[in-house]
Amino acid sequence: MQQYKKSQYKLILVLVGLPARGKTHISYKLNRYLNWIGYKSEIFSIKGAQQNNTQLDQNIDYELEIDPTNQQFAEVRQQLSFTAAQELVSFLQSDGDIALYNGLTSTKLDRQKLKSLFKEKLKLEYQVFWIESICDDPQVILNNINESKLSRFKDQTIEQFMNYINVLAQNYESLENIENLSYIKLINIGKLVKVHMLEGYLCSKIVSFLLNLHANNRQIYLVRSCQTEYHQLDKIGGDPELSITGKQNSQQLGDYFIEELKGNKNITFFTSQMKRGIQTAEIVGDKLGIKALKTKNLDEIDYGICDGLTVKEIAAKYPKQIKERKANPLEFKYPRGESFLDVIHRVEPIIYEIERSREPVLIIAHVAVLKCLYAYYHCNQINEIPNIDIPINCVIKLVPIPYHCLESRVIIK
Repeated sequence: MQQYKKSQYKLILVLVGLPARGKTHISYKLNRYLNWIGYKSEIFSIKGAQQNNTQLDQNIDYELEIDPTNQQFAEVRQQLSFTAAQELVSFLQSDGDIALYNGLTSTKLDRQKLKSLFKEKLKLEYQVFWIESICDDPQVILNNINESKLSRFKDQTIEQFMNYINVLAQNYESLENIENLSYIKLINIGKLVKVHMLEGYLCSKIVSFLLNLHANNRQIYLVRSCQTEYHQLDKIGGDPELSITGKQNSQQLGDYFIEELKGNKNITFFTSQMKRGIQTAEIVGDKLGIKALKTKNLDEIDYGICDGLTVKEIAAKYPKQIKERKANPLEFKYPRGESFLDVIHRVEPIIYEIERSREPVLIIAHVAVLKCLYAYYHCNQINEIPNIDIPINCVIKLVPIPYHCLESRVIIK
């Protein structure tokens, strides 16, 4: 079962742009987001096709075409692009929902060939949305080369990559309205955005997500609210206040962040509207001299008729629900309560806020909510969410970087 009702058509997202313009970064983030909200999504690229071909030299970057004057390289690049497109078709013909394509799309002829291939091979209803990334900021291009190219091909230099890109740029053709395509253009990482012929709810949602992306690295801190009387009584849910120990732990959290943030008050700071979340955030915020934005999106999962009961009481009164929960923890909900899928839908606006922020982000919330946020950044399958470990009195520090996320954990004693 998916969180969002699946469209009647399949969706193809085609990336367009010169190398080192952030296409791979955009496709990675989009793919992560789409899988997190419940669609089966996958990336198909020249790089992926090359890595799957054991007969090719993996030290050559056919995606960038190391030697544009070498006809053999050009032919291999064409074949890899075609292979990626064929794999995309097979994915959508089976059980895939959304496919992202990062192959040869830099000229009108390339794009026409791709459209013809989809029309010939896809025996189902589909929609194509084109995403072009344009960048003329030398520093951004340099950063992209360092992050995505030099890390893979250490024997190459920045000057060599710039020369390859300049050769490819000679034949590059940007998307034009005359091509009759539905597209978005992201210019200099979203400083200017152009949208043409936007159709459908899902594409509109994707555009909204893309508008929040940027290339800045920053820290994201996920912290559970501190101990309450319910913890001591083994009760779930409810809206209790912090215990004496919980208030002491909150003071220790504040001391940790004083040292961690080193006086920086430019923090995006969120908490829930539940008493334990507000109290923990107020104690930490007073130490830092900042205030948290309280939002119901971060409230704990709703336990319905079992809210405020102990684990033993639930087992005695609702044994059937306990069995259902063990069988399918992702979709299970107590009567009149929420499932993890409901929580994903509820916290989705927070993901937009985190993606938008260029400053460190601190979120003090509750275990089910934090599991969903954590899963987004670590690309967990949604059925893994209920089993993610989010300890109390622990600061989880995430640093999203291109293509993955760094993590460290500090136990507050």
